[in-house]
Amino acid sequence: MAKNFKKTLGFVALLQCFIAFGQHDKILSKVGQILPYKVLKTSDENVTLEQLLVDVSAFKSPSTITEKTKPSSIYWIQIDLTKELNTISTDSTWYLRFRQYGYTSIFYSENNSVKEKKIGRFENQPERNSILYSQGIPFNESYIFNDKYIYLKIRRVAFFDNVSNWRFYYYNKLKIDLIQNFYSHRDLNRLIPIYLFTGICLVMFLLTIMYYFYSKRTEFLFYALYILFLFLYLTPDIFRLYDTFFGGMNLFSYAFFQISQVIINLCYILYIIYYLNTKVEYPKLHVALKIIATMLVGIIILDALCFATKSFSMHIYLLDIERLIMSLFGLSGMIYLLIKAKSKLAYFIVIGSFLYMIGALGMLFLQERIYMITGASLEILIFAAGLTYKLQQENKERLQFQEEAFLNKTKALRAQINPHFIFNSLSSIQHLVIKNDKVSTLKYLSKFSRLTRNILESSIETNALLSDEIKMLQDYLELESLRFDNAFTYTISCDDTIDANAIEIPFMILQPFVENAIIHGLLPKHQGPKNIDITFRAQDDLLICEVDDNGVGRTASNNKQHIHKRDKKSRGLEVTKQRLDALKTDINTLDIIDKKDKNGASLGTTIIVKIPLK
Repeated sequence: MAKNFKKTLGFVALLQCFIAFGQHDKILSKVGQILPYKVLKTSDENVTLEQLLVDVSAFKSPSTITEKTKPSSIYWIQIDLTKELNTISTDSTWYLRFRQYGYTSIFYSENNSVKEKKIGRFENQPERNSILYSQGIPFNESYIFNDKYIYLKIRRVAFFDNVSNWRFYYYNKLKIDLIQNFYSHRDLNRLIPIYLFTGICLVMFLLTIMYYFYSKRTEFLFYALYILFLFLYLTPDIFRLYDTFFGGMNLFSYAFFQISQVIINLCYILYIIYYLNTKVEYPKLHVALKIIATMLVGIIILDALCFATKSFSMHIYLLDIERLIMSLFGLSGMIYLLIKAKSKLAYFIVIGSFLYMIGALGMLFLQERIYMITGASLEILIFAAGLTYKLQQENKERLQFQEEAFLNKTKALRAQINPHFIFNSLSSIQHLVIKNDKVSTLKYLSKFSRLTRNILESSIETNALLSDEIKMLQDYLELESLRFDNAFTYTISCDDTIDANAIEIPFMILQPFVENAIIHGLLPKHQGPKNIDITFRAQDDLLICEVDDNGVGRTASNNKQHIHKRDKKSRGLEVTKQRLDALKTDINTLDIIDKKDKNGASLGTTIIVKIPLK
């Protein structure tokens, strides 16, 4: 029962919300009736309302003023309430609402004299209890002159405007409360894009500025500043940013938010310079961008001076010139990049800039902020995608460079092994010649030439198939066996689970260990058989390669004589260890085991090489 009661209350509350939305739209449509007015244009700041009340015929229809407003001109507005007097008499207080102008005064009578109340953008603004709407200017009978007129004194300094476009409305307290406390569908349609834009700006600014502090990449700094000033320029009234930063809307705060649109373009230009690396990739564009950036810095300085001296006309002209230059440059720059694009990075700039330009022009000519907010949101997302793509490409190139460096290092190490092997083989041939063993010498030369040819043919690649590596080891062992009068025996075995034609290992990775086993392990042994066994098997994701000999062991080898000088360092073994280290794997790629019996006597050495299977 209680659950059903709660559902009923929820339904009623929801219904009231829809009714409130409907009432709001309905009231707005009724109260939206335009109040008729007339205008008197003058440039004399000393004109008073008392003087104008003497002869109200000086006021003319706004349609008679064809030229646009100028910051130096003063416009006296005579609002006619003749048709609304009966309605106004039903309440003691009403509210006059209209667009904010730079300097505005409303007049009222007190103690038989005319008083002036400043209500302009840079003066005492009306209360604002709603995100979208101000309360308006309260008025009563004391504000009505000649029983039917309200008088305003206006200086339009923000931009050039048509007086005939001005609109004036009035509301009672009940309607003001409804407007400020309930949003219409139209209001929500205005607010939702702004909140989405705010979310995009917040997320992208935080991500970008954090990455800048991490990487110190200049393009990320200017992109973060670009997003920040876009947000400040497009949403100050919605979030009352002028109250937060400047304690209210005044000339200084207005100047900041106006100049911020020039800073937006400056950050945009600097972002392109670093993002596209124009100094290297697009030298001609780089020169143009530097000129534009310098011009924008000059405009920022001049515009600040304009506000300091209240030269509002110059301020408007400066911004118009800046918009014209940026529009022309933006269009020509996009065409240039489309023609000269050296990478996909340029297309992100072109697409994002085009969408932003369309939005900015929509806001300029249609006076609807939603167009620029939409264009800016799309541009921010596209530029973010462009930065992500750039990082991916740079990371890919970095990995390629690392791989090439690894391959070159591997080739350099292999180049050290081959001369070492060839030198040893030629020494063996020399040894046979000295012994005058012609048959063995010719046999050795034949096998050596075949092995050398295989090595040279395989030298282009850093890796070799396991099957080819086994054949090369067989040729090498045959040569060494022939060289030392078959003084040792050898075996090479491969696990049946391994496909030797599908697995690649570093080229000649085992040969130095095999050579070391023969020279230092087997040959110094005077008694018993001399065996070397090479095995290949798979374990987890590794190829286990073992070189096992029953020689004298490493300790005994250091104290015995053999055909190589003991004080000569094994260069091939050292290089091979470096090649294994270059694999950059987390596992231990090389194990050397000294085999011993129960009495501690050496039984030989086992070399275990672990190679990751890719």
